[in-house]
Amino acid sequence: MVSRSRDAAREVFLERCAADRVPVVRRPSGGGAVVLGPGVVAASVVAASPEPGVFPDAWFRRFGLAVAEALDGVGVGGLETQGVSDLCLGDRKVAGSSLRLAGGRVLYQLSLLLDLDLGLLDRYLPMPPRAPEYRRGRPHRDFVTTLRSAGFDVPVERVLFALHGALAGVAGALRPRHGSV
Repeated sequence: MVSRSRDAAREVFLERCAADRVPVVRRPSGGGAVVLGPGVVAASVVAASPEPGVFPDAWFRRFGLAVAEALDGVGVGGLETQGVSDLCLGDRKVAGSSLRLAGGRVLYQLSLLLDLDLGLLDRYLPMPPRAPEYRRGRPHRDFVTTLRSAGFDVPVERVLFALHGALAGVAGALRPRHGSV
């Protein structure tokens, strides 16, 4: 999945995707390319933005904190934010997120690596043209990990339930008040 603002030919090995019949789709939010497949939980939420002019960092903090607290509630402790919006265990990324602010709404999208075959990242994604400083030039396999690889064997159903509650809670808290839109 490639963001609307990035060049797919720079973000994805298109020829490999075509050879393997892996679709390359665009998402409406920003950020780098991601691989979605078995072992990844993807979530999206749209919320009213009652605070015009709030910069993306504030939204990333709100949603990221809710996700980290939800995962802590199912036994995945120690998550920290690195870069703009990555959730990490130590210096290894386990979740990335992106935003789109438009028309009085905020779209938050998350991909969480539960048990993805990390070889797929090497197969389909070159080193990104833009990367957070904490990546330190590390290849995908040294930069990311999965919850399972980090020792958290949480059933996907528990993760889905926790994320649904957390993201719905943030979205509900952001609803406009007094009939405004």
